[in-house]
Amino acid sequence: MVSVSLQDDNIRVKVPKGKTLRQVAATTGASMEFGCRVGDCITCVARVKSGMIYLSEKNEKELKALEILGGNVSQLRLMCQCYVRCEEGEIVISYAV
Repeated sequence: MVSVSLQDDNIRVKVPKGKTLRQVAATTGASMEFGCRVGDCITCVARVKSGMIYLSEKNEKELKALEILGGNVSQLRLMCQCYVRCEEGEIVISYAV
């Protein structure tokens, strides 16, 4: 399983392949806010401080949503849209964008 650290809440959990970061936040009681839960509102935008390679590729919906933010969004992900795609690794997330 992949180790996911939600830095802003000091939460560290083991996560199986296929689980979204939204699911991780919801099941751990993290303080991360969510709006639409389908990638339209960008409320759940977070910075991947490390471990981006262990997450799914950005889909078209996520890319369009992140364009709204402008600037360098290479480290940003919508937690409702990305999921763990590997069996092992470490991902560190911060909500402070």
